[in-house]
Amino acid sequence: MGVGLLGARIIGPAAWPASAVVRPCGSSARLAMLNVRSQTRRFAAAVVPLVLVVAFGLTKIALHTTAEHRTGSSGGPGEVWLDYAGTALYASFAAIGSANTLAMISFERRREVALLRVIGTLPGQLRAMAAWEATVVSLMALLLGGAISLATLAPILQPAFGSPVPYLPWTVVAGVVGAPLTLAVLSTVLPVQSALRRRPVAALRAT
Repeated sequence: MGVGLLGARIIGPAAWPASAVVRPCGSSARLAMLNVRSQTRRFAAAVVPLVLVVAFGLTKIALHTTAEHRTGSSGGPGEVWLDYAGTALYASFAAIGSANTLAMISFERRREVALLRVIGTLPGQLRAMAAWEATVVSLMALLLGGAISLATLAPILQPAFGSPVPYLPWTVVAGVVGAPLTLAVLSTVLPVQSALRRRPVAALRAT
């Protein structure tokens, strides 16, 4: 609830460490970084659902994986299944909301894409810019969601297992990192690719 209410106020600070990761990756990455940092309100609507997916998913999964790693049992099969099913359902709805927001952001920027093409920006550069924007969005979601999950898990795991550090198999980590990144890239790049099919002058006249 706090993340949802704060929105753009926490997205701005989170963009700095995410931007530091992509800054050395070329001009398209730097342009994407500037776009996200200058339009925090717009991108917050996409980042916040992803943050909630990462935080909620990591917390739920880590409770069971840590318990199984420390005690050999993650709980009753029926209770564990219900937890995972509920987490998957919640994550799916939040992911759809974030994908729709990212797609609309890209769709609303048809004029910007057309102007960049008129001044000589190549289609490949625009696709790269969109992909890097998605990467920055995903990194922010992972940073914030991971921090929220750790803060939530610590007071639960410490008294139960004597350590606040959760145990996560590498497959879970890979899934948590890969799923938001894939979703964000597809939701951002595909609308830009659609806009690139139109002649830039025609797109400018239409908008």
